[in-house]
Amino acid sequence: MRKLLSVLFISATLFATAQGPQDNVVLRGFVLDKDNNKPLELAAVQVKGSQLGALTEDNGFFTLPLPKTNLKDSIRFSFIGYLPKSISVQNYKQGDTIHILLETSIATKQEVVITAENAKGVLLKAITNLKKNLYRDTIIQTGFYRQYHKENGKYVRLIEADVSVAFNLKDPYLYSFHELLQTNKQRRSENYETNGDIHGDHFVDLLKEDPFSYNKTTFLNPKNLDFFSPKFESEDTAQWIIKTQYKEASSAKLERARIWVQKETYAITRIEVEKFPNPYYIRSRYAPDSRWQLVNETDVIKLDKYKGKFVVSSLERTYNHHVLNRRTQQVDYIVEESFDLYFYNYQGENVGETVNKGKYVAFTSFYTSEYNYDEKYWNNYKPFADHPLKDQIKKDLEHAKPLETQFREAGK
Repeated sequence: MRKLLSVLFISATLFATAQGPQDNVVLRGFVLDKDNNKPLELAAVQVKGSQLGALTEDNGFFTLPLPKTNLKDSIRFSFIGYLPKSISVQNYKQGDTIHILLETSIATKQEVVITAENAKGVLLKAITNLKKNLYRDTIIQTGFYRQYHKENGKYVRLIEADVSVAFNLKDPYLYSFHELLQTNKQRRSENYETNGDIHGDHFVDLLKEDPFSYNKTTFLNPKNLDFFSPKFESEDTAQWIIKTQYKEASSAKLERARIWVQKETYAITRIEVEKFPNPYYIRSRYAPDSRWQLVNETDVIKLDKYKGKFVVSSLERTYNHHVLNRRTQQVDYIVEESFDLYFYNYQGENVGETVNKGKYVAFTSFYTSEYNYDEKYWNNYKPFADHPLKDQIKKDLEHAKPLETQFREAGK
């Protein structure tokens, strides 16, 4: 019995060692202005091909825990008004400090001039025109949903589903929760996550990024425009791109965005939002400590026309956390999660009748719900042509058995 316990203990220790902090490295350094060595506060540090990243502090300093496997990737440094710079950190060693010098862009030195309009005025008019530009009736949108998780640089879970969402858009400003969901088909891989996460409804959370009913308290609220300081990033003959940034001590997250506005109609056609922990946030002494620390989050919302009006055509979200060891408060592992939803069909007629005949619910349960795996259906699923699975996801998840086998065994 003692031998058995010893073997189990050694195995558990080896597993923990394989998954533990030694698989990560803390990249650190300074980002400075090349001309005067002035620290660049809130410069972005991003791992190429990943959502792993950080912001610099007021002295230009940053720390970025990341899986050692990402050291082979280049690191991109960027700051508004400066030319971005990418470097290799393949030879970086724990404890080193790097110094990055960014150069101001020519466009910044010359200042971009937008004639006859200002950014605040354009964004205000776009917000005012939302009711005119958006499709504002009940609608069922059917699309492809994909959810995939990473731990310490490796993919550990995949969920895919064909879903229908019934939206009540008669007055999106009145209702804060306005959709019903139906899962048409689903499949999922085995779960290799260390934390064994089976809670929450990330699909519903993703739908909350519908910017026109849920983001009223942010840069799409006319009363908040001065807080977000809208500025033009660029323009062409068809559209403006406006950037905003919110820096306030009372907000736990620093939020910045890019908004595409069509010139002819002042319709918003795309939004990209980045969220970081706000270094200015004054945390309440009574606020509970969390083992999960948000590093950053990116949301991308795209819109297309349906019957001459705009509807949300896709939603993408990626965020990552540092998961702390409760005893040492060091980073145990790094979690990166992505959620994509691409609509391919829109039904604006007989919505109520369709919902009554279907199995629409307020929440999904993709983590645990039983399903019948329909191999033929997925082999002929057309959205895969436009949204193929990343090779690395397949490679990481198939270390034990083929994905097809995992899909089948997870179903009935």
